[in-house]
Amino acid sequence: MRALLLAAALLTLNLPVLAKDGDPNPIQGLWLATDYPALQIRAGEDTTLPLTIYNYGLPPQRTALSIADTPADWTAAIEGGGKPVSAAFVDHDGHASLSLKLKIPAAAKPGDYKLVLHADGDSAKSDLPIAITLAAPLAAKLTATPKFPVLKGTPKSSFDFNVTVKNESASDMLVNLNADAPAGFTTTFKEGYGSQELTSLPFKADESKDLTVSIKPGPDTPAGAVAVVMHANGEKAQAATKLTLDIAGQPSLSLSGPDGRLSGDAHAGEERSFPLVLHNGGSAPARDVGLSASPPSGWKVAFDPKLVAEIPVDGDQKINALVTPAPKALAGDYMVTMRAAGGGQSQSADYRVSVTTSTLWGMAGVGVIGAALLVLVGAVGRFGRR
Repeated sequence: MRALLLAAALLTLNLPVLAKDGDPNPIQGLWLATDYPALQIRAGEDTTLPLTIYNYGLPPQRTALSIADTPADWTAAIEGGGKPVSAAFVDHDGHASLSLKLKIPAAAKPGDYKLVLHADGDSAKSDLPIAITLAAPLAAKLTATPKFPVLKGTPKSSFDFNVTVKNESASDMLVNLNADAPAGFTTTFKEGYGSQELTSLPFKADESKDLTVSIKPGPDTPAGAVAVVMHANGEKAQAATKLTLDIAGQPSLSLSGPDGRLSGDAHAGEERSFPLVLHNGGSAPARDVGLSASPPSGWKVAFDPKLVAEIPVDGDQKINALVTPAPKALAGDYMVTMRAAGGGQSQSADYRVSVTTSTLWGMAGVGVIGAALLVLVGAVGRFGRR
């Protein structure tokens, strides 16, 4: 037994000593690396390439960073933490995350290019070549896409269209906004849900923005579909889209006398009929139009008819207003407000009624006065002799 233990101990002493991670030949050195050492991009585009510096088995060290062979009109920078850096500290068996930012002008010539990135540490260095195939830039392009190209309303509505405008090109662009609308229409542009009216808007490359295009038709616009063309015009590209207003007809009521006169005479306590004309000057029939009045206290007002089933476009309806002043109304002018309402429309007119007292009441008044005078004369004669 003792012999076996001794033999095992001797075998153990003869085994090779492994490194800490089990690798008899561990990697040592400084490496600057990227997942994409060869790529294709377009002129005019901005590109960000991830970089990493690895330190395997070396002491912690400061590493200087630089870029060689950059074309004269290109902008290239190494960034760390979102800011340009010229050196990075890499710990023992650690790494540092960086990025390469490239800005290539749209006028750059297509072809093959190569940049070389250098990482120079205290005891090691690393070079990373980046192969770039530069393609021609995309042609400048604008698009305008409405969320709902057709909206329905009345001539009094404000039609608010949501339109997304996108700059589908590699360069920034200032875009002017306008619309082709019929005479009497007003059109305004706002960004998103903002309140500021706009006539132009800057767009970055490949940027899109939501606009609110508000179109208000003229008050006399007839019913039907009306197309308004919105234009977005940039320096090198234009876009247009058609916005359709589905305008529903709307009645428009007016109330007046047969000759435009809104006045008449009446006797206190007696019914008097006043002719009226109810006119529909709108773009749709007026339906279920009711008539009402606000007379002075003690008065009665009725209408014949009281309810009109329908008045066609540009049509008239004759109405009789039956007005009875209060029996004890004093002579003078009174105002009666008459109202017609239906189809979402309401129209009122003030009718002046001149009241005169009845002849019978006048004769009765004269009789009363005469009787009073006779009583007075008799009293004076009787008591005067005493």
